[in-house]
Amino acid sequence: MKSLIFGYGVTGQSFERYLKKKNIVFEIYDANLIGPNINNILPDQKKLESYEMIYMSPGINLQEIYSKGEFDGIPYLTDIDIFFQEDHSYKIGITGTNGKSTCCYHLYQLLENSQLVGNIGTPVLDNINSCSYSIIELSSFQLEKAKELHLDFGVLLNISPDHVDYHGSFSEYAKVKNRIKESKIVTEESDPRKLWSMITGRDQREVMNIALLDLPHRYQKVLKHDQLTFINDSKATNLTALKYALNQTSGPCVLILCGDPDKEQYDFYETSDPFKIYIFGKHAEDISKKLFHSEKILFHNQDLSIVIKSIFNEVYDRHTTILFSPGHPSGQDYKNFEERGEHFIKLVMNLYD
Repeated sequence: MKSLIFGYGVTGQSFERYLKKKNIVFEIYDANLIGPNINNILPDQKKLESYEMIYMSPGINLQEIYSKGEFDGIPYLTDIDIFFQEDHSYKIGITGTNGKSTCCYHLYQLLENSQLVGNIGTPVLDNINSCSYSIIELSSFQLEKAKELHLDFGVLLNISPDHVDYHGSFSEYAKVKNRIKESKIVTEESDPRKLWSMITGRDQREVMNIALLDLPHRYQKVLKHDQLTFINDSKATNLTALKYALNQTSGPCVLILCGDPDKEQYDFYETSDPFKIYIFGKHAEDISKKLFHSEKILFHNQDLSIVIKSIFNEVYDRHTTILFSPGHPSGQDYKNFEERGEHFIKLVMNLYD
């Protein structure tokens, strides 16, 4: 009797490696792929019931694709479920709308014999029983689908509107995020040194002098040349992260926005911090309709390179910070925030070649 891997992204591919090691026979479903052993036709209820087990990727919106309840009662496992069953490390789950990746990354630098897994680092199934501490960044998608959360230590950093298009409402999103409170120990502490002390039982003064590296694409100073400073904050995939970046920025500033605004389903956003806002990409008009600012320039369906050149030609002789903090997920513009951040860095460095 075969099993099914539902979704063949990063998690789906880790399922494939895991099931092969276990000698479990499986098929793969992914709506966007065609290939050997991959089916892109959505399985109906009868087909679903024919599988021994379904291995579910986190981003699958079951309510949307099985709106008539065809998936109700169908047994499935997530990679997180399997990890909880088989891994014996001390499990630290960190979630929040903003700052979870940074918190995970900083704690990882302090905690000896630890690993970064989940929504950051490598898939959990590739790292079963490989260290003493597992720092798991948990998205709302993962929290929603996991059967039970067998976490030794849970961190809830904050909750603000995000993924509302997926969860249907902010209240439902907040409910899913609050599942982290099922952990044995729960805190809202964000200071990595204090977290280290709480987890290890040791005095945080032992790690006070350790310099912590920051994540790429999170308010990353790419270049300061003459009077211009270029900041890559591509990891800002929602408005809360954007507001944080603007608060970090002092002096004259221009802001570059892009991405899909439907994720948060906000009605409007108003800011006076940058003196000019540039909006580009396939979602530019959608963002512009929601954005209130006295000076905004649209580059609909235009590439970031055109935006960078336009800004550079306008402000090259003035003291200005050029802030790339998109405020939205990539949508149709880029594969992910890493790709768009790397694109920004490359374009900035090429300005002075």
